[in-house]
Amino acid sequence: MGAMVPRTDGLDRRELLGGAAALGIGAACSAPRRDLAPRGQRPTSVLVLLADDLSARELGCYGCADARTPTIDALASRGARFTQAYTAVGVCQPSRSSLYTGLYPHRHGAMGFGPIREDVATWPELLRARGVFTAMVGKLDVDPIAKFPFDHLLKSVDLPGRRDPAMWAGQVRDVLERAHDRPFAAVIGLSDPHRPFDEDDTPRVSDPSRVRLPLSLWDTDGTRREYARHLDCIARLDRTVALALEELARSGRDRDTLVIVSADNGASFPFAKSTLYEPGVRMPLVCAGPGVQPGERAEIVSLLDVLPTALELVGAPRPALDGRSLAPVLFEGRALGRDSFVTMQTENNREQARPARALHTARFKYIRNLGPDIATVSNVVGHSETWESGKQAARTDARIAARMKAYLYRAADELYDLASDPDELLNLASESAHAATLAALKGRLREWMERNGDPGLEDFDA
Repeated sequence: MGAMVPRTDGLDRRELLGGAAALGIGAACSAPRRDLAPRGQRPTSVLVLLADDLSARELGCYGCADARTPTIDALASRGARFTQAYTAVGVCQPSRSSLYTGLYPHRHGAMGFGPIREDVATWPELLRARGVFTAMVGKLDVDPIAKFPFDHLLKSVDLPGRRDPAMWAGQVRDVLERAHDRPFAAVIGLSDPHRPFDEDDTPRVSDPSRVRLPLSLWDTDGTRREYARHLDCIARLDRTVALALEELARSGRDRDTLVIVSADNGASFPFAKSTLYEPGVRMPLVCAGPGVQPGERAEIVSLLDVLPTALELVGAPRPALDGRSLAPVLFEGRALGRDSFVTMQTENNREQARPARALHTARFKYIRNLGPDIATVSNVVGHSETWESGKQAARTDARIAARMKAYLYRAADELYDLASDPDELLNLASESAHAATLAALKGRLREWMERNGDPGLEDFDA
């Protein structure tokens, strides 16, 4: 492997820390920092900073030793960090449709890359009715656009330099100025760390020869190069978050705003995005702001809970949603009451569906693949160094060949003990010692699908 390539973007450690001034670390903001509201007082505005293709495992605050994420890590240390936060779907459009509706795909209608139903209420519709200023800047990725009447909407295709932290800071500043002193609910749909990792001259910092790959990935030079570049994009994401928080503090709106940092789905690597493995659907979820009780939260939560939380904070009526408000957990230290969560795979891309469902508990996870004979199609198969280098290595390495086959074709039933096997390398579904656990979780998932009108039930019983 070659030596580490010197940095060329000028974002050294001092500057990264200085960019996190809104967190009370590094240099101060240019304007005096105003104190947050007294402990126990809840915010009345919400700012969601939504990454694109980011697994929880890739941030420092979630245990990544190679991460350069001082801003998000500091935010997590002063706020709430959820260790079991899930997206409903491990791919962009249905995941974002669920974020903006608080509903599972089969309830809002966008089972894949299609529109939500006309009778489904959305984020801007529900919050604007309460007089809240709504904004969305960046990747929206939902249809039809008429169902998302944000007061301020600027899609990523209309943004210059979509990887530029300073550009995003300017957009946050513009949103805050437009909101003025009104309560607001804004989503900033960031572009990092989505492929291509080399877009807009991503600074090369991480040394491919030294990065610690997740055990779920095969160890090849191509995988290492791409994973190192992915980490570089995440470092830039952290810089973007730092500048956004500076703008929030400079405006004084940090005193009444709940900041949420999360992502739509997992990283664009095998066994992550477009799958129901933990790196595909377990998201970072960091919440900070006035009144938030800091600390790690082991509660099972989801992106479905973000909209109900925003509605409660502004006192808006809440329709029947699949998500639950996180306010009791964040501000009162109470339990949300979930002991499991169901995630869905609906479509991997616009050409092919490879449906699956998963039931996640605190320890075990059961996956039911509804089309196990269908080969997986995703943007990493045949379109990435990771995949192509794996194909080359698989000619002489039987373990890599088996791992790639396991990615393309799945058993109908998969069972993992996340406590002893967090990388999901050992499928326990065929082991007699776990037959009772398999039967119990399979029964619970089927019952959930039947109770919730999941259209995949017919294939589940086939």
